[in-house]
Amino acid sequence: MTEYQVPQVNSFLMRKQHLSEESKGENILKVTKDIWGLHATNAGTPYLSLFNRMNNFSKDSLDREIIEKRLVKIRCVRKTVYIIPKENVSIAFSATKEVIQINSEKYYKYMGISENEYEKISESILSLLRNKGMNASEIKKGLNLETNLSPIINYMCDVGILVRGLSKGGWKSNAHTYFRMDEYLPDINLNQYSQEESRKRLVQQYLSSFGPVTVTDVSWWAGFPKTEVKRIVDSLDGIDYVNISGLGEYLISSSDKNLLKSLKENTKPEINLLPNLDPYIMGYKERERYLDKEHYNYIFDRSGNATTTIINNGKIIGVWDFEEKSTPVVKVFLFEEHPNIREVEKKAEEIGNFISDKNVSVKICKDMAPLDKRTAGSFMAPLKDIDG
Repeated sequence: MTEYQVPQVNSFLMRKQHLSEESKGENILKVTKDIWGLHATNAGTPYLSLFNRMNNFSKDSLDREIIEKRLVKIRCVRKTVYIIPKENVSIAFSATKEVIQINSEKYYKYMGISENEYEKISESILSLLRNKGMNASEIKKGLNLETNLSPIINYMCDVGILVRGLSKGGWKSNAHTYFRMDEYLPDINLNQYSQEESRKRLVQQYLSSFGPVTVTDVSWWAGFPKTEVKRIVDSLDGIDYVNISGLGEYLISSSDKNLLKSLKENTKPEINLLPNLDPYIMGYKERERYLDKEHYNYIFDRSGNATTTIINNGKIIGVWDFEEKSTPVVKVFLFEEHPNIREVEKKAEEIGNFISDKNVSVKICKDMAPLDKRTAGSFMAPLKDIDG
């Protein structure tokens, strides 16, 4: 079995993930499909993920894809909200609904809502949303209820009765606009695929977007037991194996293996400032390929959430943060001195300009407290209160 070096594999995945300069895309739908989907737990993440992967990306161009329903928000793998191509909604829904719906139902009951109350309120919500979309506050006001509607609305989304549309509050807002699924996507059959078929297709798509990967990676990303993943992989055509030096055996599609063979390692600096929960960072459980163990707790918190990262040729070299001030500041913390610091600063200025629509200053920070030593949610502002 041919052995590949980590830098060569990282160069390959940078191109695959549209993170190298030469692989940046022009079409949002294609880029999103190529990386399977956009992690959208935090409203701003998809915009920053696309900013890193596209030429001349503008925020309203993603909004347009959602408004025109070519991209759809759905909670799916790892019970996470993603933005994915419309054509994959049925696959993602059927493959992941079992665990999601059980947990979502348990949660609304835990919040003190009975099944009978859920039935009555959900029927009222469906009537209210006929031929229009509303956010949770508007729905609550329209029904004149004091009940916490979030668990009910989330469950309605998770069972495919409602769907999340574009937020009315702007690109950083999680105040989704909710629509009736039967009106918003009338041509989508959520039960088009059996669980077995949808999971097979999902694993195939993951391998195409993220390979080379391990069975552990697939199991963690999709949320399926390893025994099931192994069975699915064994049933797929066109799957091969490669050995990554120092890491072991990895799964890869046969077509990707041929591309990997012909690809040379990129030795030029290729800097990206990725948002928290970016698909490239969150796509794998086994992370030694792109993150040294001694830096792990600077990137992932105790819940497994990835903070904002600086990568060079696919390897994490530091952390960045944005602070909104009269003159916005992009803070940078590098694990060690880097010969391409000017390129890092340039990329920091670019992403700061994109976020704020203003000129920004860049501040180099000399230290950072590891995320595992901090309160929950610190991954959202990893360099807060650090002045230099």
